[in-house]
Amino acid sequence: MTVLRLLLSISCLRERDLAALCSGVAASLIFSEPGWGLLGVLLVPLAIYHRVWALVAFLMGLAGGATNGAIWLSQQLPGECLGREVSLTGRIVTLPREQLFATGQLRVTAEMEVTRAGDALCAGPKRVKVTQYLEAEEVGSSLRYNTQVDGRWRFKSLASQINPGSLPDQARWVSRGIGAAVTPVGQLTQTPLHQPIPHFRSRVLAGWADREGEGWAAMRALLLGDTRSMSQGEWRDLRHLGVVHVLVISGLHIGLLASLSFLLFQLPRRLMRIPGDGGGMAFASVSALIVTGCYAALVGASFPVMRAYLMLVAAQLPQLFGWNTTGRHGLLLVISALLLWDPRIVLGASFWLSVGATWLLVSMPWRSLGIRSLIATQIKMIALMAPMTLFWFGETSLLGLATNLVVVPLVTMLMVPLGLVGLLLFDAAPTFSEQLWWCGAQLWLLVRACFDWILGCCRYWTVITASLGMLQFSLGLLALLLWGESRHYASIAFLIAALFPWSDKQPAPGHSMTLLDVGQGLSLVVQVGGRTLIYDTGFGEPEGFTQAEKVLLPFLTHQGIERIDTLVISHADRDHSGGLELLRIGVPIGRHLGFGGEPCRNGERWLWGSVEFLVINGPGHGQQDRNDGSCGLLIKTPGLSVLIPGDVSAARERQWVRYWRHELAVSILVLAHHGSRTSSSHALLKWASPEWALVSAGRGNAFGHPHE
Repeated sequence: MTVLRLLLSISCLRERDLAALCSGVAASLIFSEPGWGLLGVLLVPLAIYHRVWALVAFLMGLAGGATNGAIWLSQQLPGECLGREVSLTGRIVTLPREQLFATGQLRVTAEMEVTRAGDALCAGPKRVKVTQYLEAEEVGSSLRYNTQVDGRWRFKSLASQINPGSLPDQARWVSRGIGAAVTPVGQLTQTPLHQPIPHFRSRVLAGWADREGEGWAAMRALLLGDTRSMSQGEWRDLRHLGVVHVLVISGLHIGLLASLSFLLFQLPRRLMRIPGDGGGMAFASVSALIVTGCYAALVGASFPVMRAYLMLVAAQLPQLFGWNTTGRHGLLLVISALLLWDPRIVLGASFWLSVGATWLLVSMPWRSLGIRSLIATQIKMIALMAPMTLFWFGETSLLGLATNLVVVPLVTMLMVPLGLVGLLLFDAAPTFSEQLWWCGAQLWLLVRACFDWILGCCRYWTVITASLGMLQFSLGLLALLLWGESRHYASIAFLIAALFPWSDKQPAPGHSMTLLDVGQGLSLVVQVGGRTLIYDTGFGEPEGFTQAEKVLLPFLTHQGIERIDTLVISHADRDHSGGLELLRIGVPIGRHLGFGGEPCRNGERWLWGSVEFLVINGPGHGQQDRNDGSCGLLIKTPGLSVLIPGDVSAARERQWVRYWRHELAVSILVLAHHGSRTSSSHALLKWASPEWALVSAGRGNAFGHPHE
C-alpha cells in the first residue's frame, strides 16, 4: 500500500514540477564531485517555506542525481585493475559482431553482463565490452549470444577520444552503462542459457545465416534487432534519406505495433455484439502491452527499446487505473523515473531522440488522420527534431519529408506484420514463413531502388551538415517542449536557434595546427588563413568504420572548412590512410601528396603567406619499407616550427641528420611511429632539440605505444 500511495502522489505532480525534477537530475551531471549537488538539499526548507514547488522538485532531483552519481563513482574500475587478469562470470547480452582480417584472424565483440567477479577490487563494472581475437582454427570457440561465460579476463581501458566538433567517447559508454573493456585470457567455458525468447531469436538467426542481400538485412533488423549485416555505406545512405530510425528499433516501432495490436484486439467488438461487453478498453490495452513486450524481448530488449516500451506503459497505465491525466504527464512520469534510476542516459543520443519524438507525438492535436494532416505532422517532426539530429550527428536530411511518408507505412503496415506472422508460424509452417519473409525483403529492395535514384540526384543539396553548439541545442529543445503549450513562443525559440551562428567555436588565429585524437593512428590539420592542409586521416576499415567519419569530418564541419587545399597521406598503413576514400567523397581536395596521390619529393617547398612547408622524406608509395618511405613534413612559421616524420625508423632519421642537419631544429616534434622504440633516435632528438614532443597513440593500445 505504501508503494501505491507513493506512485499516486508522484502521479499528482504538475507537469512543470516533473519537468523541474528532470532538470535537477540532469543538472547533477555538471558537478565533478557529487557532494556539491547534495548541498542543494540545504535549500529545500527555504523553497518549501516560500511554496516554490518547482524549485523544491528541482533541488530534490539535483540531490537524487548526486546520490546516484556517488554510488556510480564507487562502482568504477580502479586504475590498478587495468591490465590485471581477473576471473569473471557473465552473460553475453548482445549479438556478437565478427570481423575477419586479411591475416585470417577473427575479431569478435559483444557486451557482457557480469554476474560474478573473482577480485573484489575489480568487481565494480556490471556491464563490460568484450573483445575476443581468434585464429582461423579457433573460430568454433567464438562468443555466442545468450550464453553464460566463465573464464579469466584482462581488463582494458575503454576508448576515450575527445575532439572539437564531436562528442567524447566517455559519454557514449556511460549512457549505455558500460564500465570497462575486457579480453579473454586462455580458454572460455560457454554454457547456453535456455531462455525461451532469446533461444527462439537465436534459432531464427541461425536459419537466416545464409540469407544475403540488403532486403534480408532489413528484415533481420526489423524483426530481430540484428543490424550486423548493414554496412557503413548503407547506414550513410539511410541517414541521408532521413529514414535511419526505421531500421533501428525505437519508440516508432513500439508505438505503431501497439496501435496495430490495439485495433486488432478491438476488431471483434466492431464486427459483432458481444454479450456483457461494457465498452471498456482494458482487454485491448493489456493485450497490446503484452504483444509489444514480447516484441521488445525478441529484438534483444536493449535499453533504448525498453525505454520506449516503458513510455508506452506510462501512456496506458493512467487509462487502465482511471487516472485523469494527459499523455505528456504520463511521459514526464516515466522520464522522471528513468532519470532517477540512471541520470547518465542524457549523455546518449537515443534518449533525446526517443523522448523528443514521443513528446511531439503526444503534444500534437490529432483532429484528423487525412493525408494533409500526416504530411503536416511529418514536416513539423523533421523541423523540430532538426536541432537534435544536428547536435548529435552533425547532419539532417530534407529528404525525410518525403521518404518517411513512404517508408514508415511500408515498414509498419506491411513488412513488420508479414515478418511477425512468419515468426509465429516458424515451427508450424516453415515454408509459408519463408515466403512471407521473402515478400518483406522484396518490398524493401523495391523501395530502395527508388531511393537510390533519389540519392543520385538530390543527396548533396538536401543533406544539411552543421556543427550545432550547446546554445542552439538548448533553444531547439525549448522550442520542442513549448510546442504543445505555446506555438508562438516555440516558433520564436526555433527561429533564434536557426538564425544564430551554427557553431560555438572560437575564431581561429592566423595559423593553427590541431593534432586530432584518432586513437591508434595519426591525423593533423594545419590552417593558414583560409587554407587547409591535412596530414593523414587516422584508422579506417574497408567498407567499415573510419576515424575520418567519427573525428576528422566533424572537426572540419566544426571549423567551417569546406575544402582541403593540400592532403598528405604519409603511407599506406590503415592507421594513417584508412579514411582516404571517405574524405575524397565528402570534401573537395586541391592537391594530394603521398599514398593515393602524387609522390612526395624530397626538398619540395611551398609558401602559404609567412608559413613554409618542406618535404623531407618520401615518396609515400609502395608496399616495401613503406614506413621508411613515409612522407615527412617540416612546417615553419615566424615563431614556431613543427616536424611530422610519419612512421620512419631510427635508421632513416639518422640519414636525415646527415643531410638536413640544422634544418631539423624545431619547436615541436610529432614522435615517429606513435612513440615506438624503433624511432625517435638520439641523433634526431639532438639535432631537432624540440621544446615539445607530441605522440598520437590509442590509450591502452596493443603495441604498448608510446614505449619508454
